[in-house]
Amino acid sequence: MRKILFTLISLALPFVVFSQRKGTNNEEAVEYSKIFAYGATTNTSSGLLGGFVLRHSNLINVKEGKTVHRYAALELVNIRHPKENNLSNNFGNRVSIGKKNYLFAIRPEYGREWFLFRKGNDEGVGLSAILATGPTIGIEKPYYIKYQNPNQDRPETVPYNPDIHTNVGSIIGAGSIWQGFLKGAKVVPGVHVKTALNLDMNTFGDSITGFEFGFTFDYFLRAPEIIAAQIVENKPFYASGYVTLYFGNKRINK
Repeated sequence: MRKILFTLISLALPFVVFSQRKGTNNEEAVEYSKIFAYGATTNTSSGLLGGFVLRHSNLINVKEGKTVHRYAALELVNIRHPKENNLSNNFGNRVSIGKKNYLFAIRPEYGREWFLFRKGNDEGVGLSAILATGPTIGIEKPYYIKYQNPNQDRPETVPYNPDIHTNVGSIIGAGSIWQGFLKGAKVVPGVHVKTALNLDMNTFGDSITGFEFGFTFDYFLRAPEIIAAQIVENKPFYASGYVTLYFGNKRINK
């Protein structure tokens, strides 16, 4: 995952340089009064698909030729423990040994977006910086496993319990992420801070496509138990790098 993020950021750097040149020479640079977008994100604390994002920003000030937007977003992401690892067992199924809970984070956030370089209408690349913060609503959802009880003919799908499921060889697979839905789920409150750069790519009409990449720092009021406490220590602080690809619409003030 870190290699993927490094590659995406490396590919983005030429666009940043290009946007600086366009921003200084393009007389047809435009100001966005409102932007609404949605997208998918990947981060270093999750798998390839880390979650989903809704974002909105609207113009509140123009200072020394730089526009400032009020930034708001809602994120739903999956957070994995740094030592979590999916392995293939003897049955050919992938399972995370020792995982007790999924941790989903709902992040409403509020902050500012500073447009460093504005793009031309339907051409060029824009660059902006984002700083946002807000609460983190962590949801611990039990991790289900398929366990072959020696006293039963068929395997049972149950929440993993390190005190009961001590025979790793009897764990033949993992249940669906939707198994049991939110039965047994617990809420873990916290806060987060996000810093990011945003690349506004070529667009047509009122549509917009872009990349947002940066870092998110979550702190929970208690350590979420992602991996069983008997196996590894769980911590309340998580930091991750992320990249979001988003699509949406904009309203332009020329």
